[in-house]
Amino acid sequence: MTLFVFAAAAGFSLAGVLTDNSAMLEVGLGLWVLCVLTPIWSWFRSRRRDFRTPEAARAAAEAGDPRGLLALALIAKDADDHNEAERLLLLAIDRGDVDSMWELACLVEERDGIDAAEPWYRMAADNNHVAARRLLRRRDHVNGESPS
Repeated sequence: MTLFVFAAAAGFSLAGVLTDNSAMLEVGLGLWVLCVLTPIWSWFRSRRRDFRTPEAARAAAEAGDPRGLLALALIAKDADDHNEAERLLLLAIDRGDVDSMWELACLVEERDGIDAAEPWYRMAADNNHVAARRLLRRRDHVNGESPS
């Protein structure tokens, strides 16, 4: 399908240029935009896993999916069951989930303050979590330390 859209975009663009037809050029441009946005949309969609129900998240967690554990942890956190949320987040972290590192840092910060949460933020930042990197860079700047 993507190859067809690329071919159509090229065909409309070429025909529009050769015949000086602005409508064909606009269709060609629209198809080129579609060719660029489709893979980006697919990539974002593949990285995101939505669980429509807690049962779906539980099934994913039982199958070893750390995103399922994260979803269950967030449900527990919303229900003010912070101990269960922390337990689930630690399991997800053991499976390498970077977003769980961030969420655990936020949970620890709410409970014990930023200093207690900093190691978790650093772990997330070291694993390329953008928000954690930004937070630590700002914090280091405010504290007068050289940004890492």
